[in-house]
Amino acid sequence: MATEDEGINERTLEYLGAVAKHGGMRQAAESLGVNVSTISRQIAATERHLRLALVSRKGRSTSLTQVGLAAVEYGHERERHARRFSAQLAEYRDLRRGHVTLAVGEGLVGSLISLVLKRFHQKYPDIAINIRTAPLPDLVRMIRDDEADICVSVGTSRDPLLNARLFQREPLCAIVPVGHPLASKTSVRIEDLVHDPLIFMSGKFAAQSYVTAMFWDANLNVSPTITCDLFTVASSLVAEGLGIAFMTKWAAKEKIDAGLVAAVPIRHPIANTFDRYVATRVGRKLSPAANFLWKEIVRLMSSI
Repeated sequence: MATEDEGINERTLEYLGAVAKHGGMRQAAESLGVNVSTISRQIAATERHLRLALVSRKGRSTSLTQVGLAAVEYGHERERHARRFSAQLAEYRDLRRGHVTLAVGEGLVGSLISLVLKRFHQKYPDIAINIRTAPLPDLVRMIRDDEADICVSVGTSRDPLLNARLFQREPLCAIVPVGHPLASKTSVRIEDLVHDPLIFMSGKFAAQSYVTAMFWDANLNVSPTITCDLFTVASSLVAEGLGIAFMTKWAAKEKIDAGLVAAVPIRHPIANTFDRYVATRVGRKLSPAANFLWKEIVRLMSSI
């Protein structure tokens, strides 16, 4: 961070620091292995440019003026800032500093936390993580507007401004109460679901667009009994016997593990294209922490 425009470059600061430390130009020259005349000319040229005296000569002795002392202090402060900045760079490289903002589809939060974020936090506890959940259009907007570093959701590969990588394929399922006649089935047709009350997500959710497309393809005109905007709410409604919801097995994992609901894969081509992606904005350079977390999401969540 040189300041040649002010007439005080790095070499001048070095010479002035040596004069201050050793008490004279001759001693400074000896310590630096240069000629006294070299130091004298450099300082004199700087004084002419600044129109301020940096050294005071009395006989054979040389001392720094107030301006010269201020310049030396500036040089020391610059060195301290440089060392601090170098240390910060090392912390960023070693994942001991930084933050990552994730835009995550609500149905993926649970598996992301248990499979990736728990392990990542244990290994890199100094990295701050911000998790934001929303319907797919809002998730995509966050990435496009650089409000988030990484998006983990369904269907983001369709946006040309996103660099998306497929990491998981899981069929869309009908979520039914454990005592329901369909709960023991290995799969179910979309036509078999119209006899029960249906629980839909709001239209902004990618899962709901898939569900709507399946009913439309089967030429079935259906209306939901309940509409909500959280998968956790939908699975809770199913657990209470209020209808059938639609999501992946992972999205309903909490209620499945509790033995309250069952996830039955839907036997329809559209249900089998419910692909998950991790995405960033095209052209965005991720921080070391975000770049490492991106790779971990792909590696760990591809294995389930």
